[in-house]
Amino acid sequence: MLEKKNGADIALKLVDRFVRPVTLYAGGAMLFGLALVTVIAVIFRYVFNSPIFGADDFNQMLLMSTVAFGIAYSGRQGGQVVVEILSVISGQKILRWTDIFAKILGVIMLSILVWVLIESGINAAEYGETTRSLEITLQPFFWLLAFGIGLYGIVLLFEIISLLCGRNLDN
Repeated sequence: MLEKKNGADIALKLVDRFVRPVTLYAGGAMLFGLALVTVIAVIFRYVFNSPIFGADDFNQMLLMSTVAFGIAYSGRQGGQVVVEILSVISGQKILRWTDIFAKILGVIMLSILVWVLIESGINAAEYGETTRSLEITLQPFFWLLAFGIGLYGIVLLFEIISLLCGRNLDN
């Protein structure tokens, strides 16, 4: 049985230890690359009057990568929009079960989305789907999004298990 540590499930602490570095290092590198490409593109466009061909493609792919790496951490830290009206009109027990139900629906939805993204990546390679200017294949970016969303699904699974065991979801 998993032990409690400061009121939170030790398994969630382990998930946090994996998700946080992925987000900080990989997501941070993508964000740094996005900022660098944007600044260089602006300098070339307005200072040298020579826009960089394909800069928008790089920006689009780097932004997609940044989002993919940040989804799980944002969800774990409570970064998504939440309407907490049930906490006002119901007790903790009802709120716990509605949270479990919502997270189960989330896992189902995310599983379907991961499956569709993997198929889309396969189809992107098969049918030659690319970016507009530089014709960068979209396959790895579909798979990167599938990874990020799948990671968030795993986070939700661990949160469901913790809630079912009556444990805290503290970060």
